[in-house]
Amino acid sequence: MILVLDRCTDKTKTVVQEAELPFPLRIIEIERVPQSWTPKRYALWQAAAQAQYEWCVVLDADVEVGNQWLIHLMEGGEGRVAGLGRGWLKAGDSFFSWIAAYEAALVQVESIGRALWGFPYMSTGRGWAVRREWLKAGLYAWREELSGDDDLTLQLLPKGSIQVTRAWTLSPAPSTFLAAFYRKWRHLQSARHYPFGLQLSLAIPPFLQVVLLLLSPFAQIPILFVLLTKMIVLWRYEYKHPCMVWWAEWVVLVLQCLYPIGVWWRRYQW
Repeated sequence: MILVLDRCTDKTKTVVQEAELPFPLRIIEIERVPQSWTPKRYALWQAAAQAQYEWCVVLDADVEVGNQWLIHLMEGGEGRVAGLGRGWLKAGDSFFSWIAAYEAALVQVESIGRALWGFPYMSTGRGWAVRREWLKAGLYAWREELSGDDDLTLQLLPKGSIQVTRAWTLSPAPSTFLAAFYRKWRHLQSARHYPFGLQLSLAIPPFLQVVLLLLSPFAQIPILFVLLTKMIVLWRYEYKHPCMVWWAEWVVLVLQCLYPIGVWWRRYQW
């Protein structure tokens, strides 16, 4: 296991060194981040450069993993260079945490579906596996970006080499409106670098839903079909609250119309 301390000022190093770990541990301490790198990418690149095995698994610190998560994540045949899992968000007590969790579920289902069709475009950085050399290449290629170390790296990989697995993780959802909104804006900073055709294909479904909503007096059946289809797909992918589609969909639709504002507003303090 490789632990990277990025200008760390707390007692992490002491705590880890005093712990009786059942596996080898290597500690990398970063004192300064080069000007041409964003901090997270530089820390990940340092870890990948020191790794001695062929595969790297990237996992956020606040996630819960499913049974046999690592075994499932590494499933696949010869020639694959990445393994994708599902990354659900766990709603808390607030209204907006439920909205954020529902929206994340929609994104997960869409990204998994596209990957299964042979058109992968994103992975969740909360838990995925990738061959070390590809991870290093992606981190270096996009070293100046704030976000997207997962999906921008994934888009560099040969499309037929990416495996969708049964692995899943669970992370806490943002608890406030601003936290959820800023989180999505940060993600959109990397979406600016998506190919135009991919951006267009991601924008068309919410646009069509807005059109249906405006035509709602004459489009009840198409709207009902869209909601029912989403509910069935969420249930099929084992999302715990598929019935949220009947009310959360409209809140998410409004937010999706507002998110693009963030594409032109780069918040470097992130």
